[in-house]
Amino acid sequence: MVKSTADELLALVSRLQNERAEHVAKIESIDRTFSSLGIAVSPISKARRVGRPAGRPVGRPVGSVNRKKGKRTRGKFEVSGEQAVLDFVKQNKVVTTKQVNDFWVGQGRKGKADNALSKLSREGKLQRKNIKGERGSQYRVG
Repeated sequence: MVKSTADELLALVSRLQNERAEHVAKIESIDRTFSSLGIAVSPISKARRVGRPAGRPVGRPVGSVNRKKGKRTRGKFEVSGEQAVLDFVKQNKVVTTKQVNDFWVGQGRKGKADNALSKLSREGKLQRKNIKGERGSQYRVG
């Protein structure tokens, strides 16, 4: 008589259940030995998984949002960002970081003007003064 796949599967499950019962008995024996020696038995903790966390879809990086990825483009303007900031400060005498960033965005530039402000301050073209009790700084032509 030929064994069917179902019979083979039942035999495998039965064998695995017997092996599991043997392992459980051995663990209970070890626990009894530990307790007789006064050693506290800590529960078996699951080992940390390697790889992506369970339940995370494959192919999506961590923290990504459903958005299209496009090539990042640089804006092209007649006047460089640093020169535009310097001209803006010259026109207005004293300006705050917020005013410069509003001007920057108003020109259609991406991001903020913080890098340009830092560079101009380092080069001595602008003087920076902290505003007490507020965020940002005041800038004037140096």
